[in-house]
Amino acid sequence: MATWPTYARLIVAGYGEEADYGVLRSEMDNGIAKQRARYSTPIVTRDATVIVMSLAEKNALDAWIAADLSGGAAWFTWTEPLTGNSVQARLVSGKWKWGEPQGAVWQATCQIETLGR
Repeated sequence: MATWPTYARLIVAGYGEEADYGVLRSEMDNGIAKQRARYSTPIVTRDATVIVMSLAEKNALDAWIAADLSGGAAWFTWTEPLTGNSVQARLVSGKWKWGEPQGAVWQATCQIETLGR
């Protein structure tokens, strides 16, 4: 399994996290609606901003996504930034968006999902 490159750093600005237990909700004819979780382990989706410090690192990250992640579809080992836990993760829908570079610094936005935290 591929491992997230150390040169690609997650920044705090724009970071967001959402846990989804797949809760099913059924409205009742009378009284309060019933709810139940479909998953015992949540799918956690994180809005992430990643920076690299040069065009060479940008090109290396693009090549890593294309080759090692099969265009973003495959799982990779990633260190979750808040807990420091090593988890299996993938890019949501394989989507990755580069913004305009600020000098030599390139910034990309994506969503990263994991099973559990």
